[in-house]
Amino acid sequence: MHVTKGGKRTFLLLSLLSLLWVTGVPVTAGAEEAQAAIGIKAGQYAPDFELVDYQGNKHKLSEFRGKPVLLNFWASWCTPCRMEMEDLADSAELYHDKVQFFGVNLADQDSPSVSEAFLKKFRVEFPNVLDEEGKVADKYHVLVIPTSFLIDSEGKVVQMVQGPLFNEEIDKLFKKVLN
Repeated sequence: MHVTKGGKRTFLLLSLLSLLWVTGVPVTAGAEEAQAAIGIKAGQYAPDFELVDYQGNKHKLSEFRGKPVLLNFWASWCTPCRMEMEDLADSAELYHDKVQFFGVNLADQDSPSVSEAFLKKFRVEFPNVLDEEGKVADKYHVLVIPTSFLIDSEGKVVQMVQGPLFNEEIDKLFKKVLN
């Protein structure tokens, strides 16, 4: 996990989350306190944004309204991001007709050519955009990566997860938005 900003209170929270992650406890921010300390709460509308992908095409989060979205913030140098990416790619393929996966590369901390090769290595076919100035990560109060947000079909945040997501956790998350 990588700290992108902080303060003493944030550092303590992240230390606790890191400890839980290292011990194998999935850190799903169902804990209201963690979400409140970090910013975006369950039930709030996910902030919309527009960024470009690796081919220069613009994508907005709101273009996926009507379908649940798993929004994932990542970087190619991030070890936990590497650990989860194959499972994200597999789950995106499995759930392609039910859930939209959408990746945000922290391009202000990553090389676009390296991150694009990273996506190809893991056979990632869902849309990924470049947050070249870190503004979207700031808007979402992303303090560590990977961080994922499950967003319902109406555009409301259901849950935030800090740390890597694997198939089992993804399946559990999706039960919250799929009938």
